[in-house]
Amino acid sequence: MMNLIEIRESFWQATSASASIGIMSHIEPDGDGFAASLALQELLRARGYQSEVVVDEGDLGRFAHLMGAAKLTTYSSSISYEMLVVMDCNSYDRLGDRAELVQKAGKLFLLDHHIPEGRLIETDCSFIDKSFATVGLILFETFREDILVLDEAARIQVGNCLYTTILNDTNNFVNANTNPDVFRYAAEITELGIKPHELYKAFFLNQSSGEMRYVGQSLATIELHLDGRILVLYSDLAMQEENHIQADSIMSITRYVQGVKDIEGIVYLREDAPGEFKVSMRSVHLDVNKVARKYGGGGHRSASGCQVKGELEEVRRQILSDLAEQLHSN
Repeated sequence: MMNLIEIRESFWQATSASASIGIMSHIEPDGDGFAASLALQELLRARGYQSEVVVDEGDLGRFAHLMGAAKLTTYSSSISYEMLVVMDCNSYDRLGDRAELVQKAGKLFLLDHHIPEGRLIETDCSFIDKSFATVGLILFETFREDILVLDEAARIQVGNCLYTTILNDTNNFVNANTNPDVFRYAAEITELGIKPHELYKAFFLNQSSGEMRYVGQSLATIELHLDGRILVLYSDLAMQEENHIQADSIMSITRYVQGVKDIEGIVYLREDAPGEFKVSMRSVHLDVNKVARKYGGGGHRSASGCQVKGELEEVRRQILSDLAEQLHSN
């Protein structure tokens, strides 16, 4: 694995030699991987290089304030890139169908801050360090000198995206990964000319009435399991249809219940298709990443997710059984 100085040197050498550049993150794009992708695209644009951020179909409206001049392309099997950058992900299991792009790429770069897991993406140009709170901060540390000399508009656009990665992965500085380095990076990024209060409002306080009804209906399903130690809630397709929304337009509902007292873990089950659930887990004490990896998912020890097929009761029973094993072993 390269160090960041080597990554930067190799990156700019490969950029100048590549006719096509793609950037992508994991499935279910979030405010770290996707916002970091937008930041890198803006840096490339300011240096005179065109690129595409590759996404799956879905609602990215919650990132509208960051996507002014962004060039996105929806994945299809017909596209490929001479140079591909993968961020916030180190496993083929987290790329979905877009894993094919990795196989076809001429030059591959990977930046990530997750524990290596599953079917690892192999590349000579990679940097994985879980001590970084976000992949956006790895990007900033790598290209700091390039970012600081951008013109004001480009510098602020990159800064907006990088600060959003902090908002996302620290949940506005309340998660356990909020350490002195996070505040130092936040200060540096703020000095790029951004307005943190506006970014907070745009990222966390921009939901429609239908989206808020959906959140409320999901919160109304709260149940406690395993002697009151695990909180479970869910949302189903009927809630989406009733409120005329797409579930992936909603910021993670787990953030609304992370302050509940006297529990050791949270499980949120979101039905995305008949018999298919996105499972989000949070815990300060349990290794929820271990559970997520069992189903081909991943993330961090205290915050992870996966996709599980089955009916609601079946999926809930499976996940609770896995968490019960951890509770008994602790």
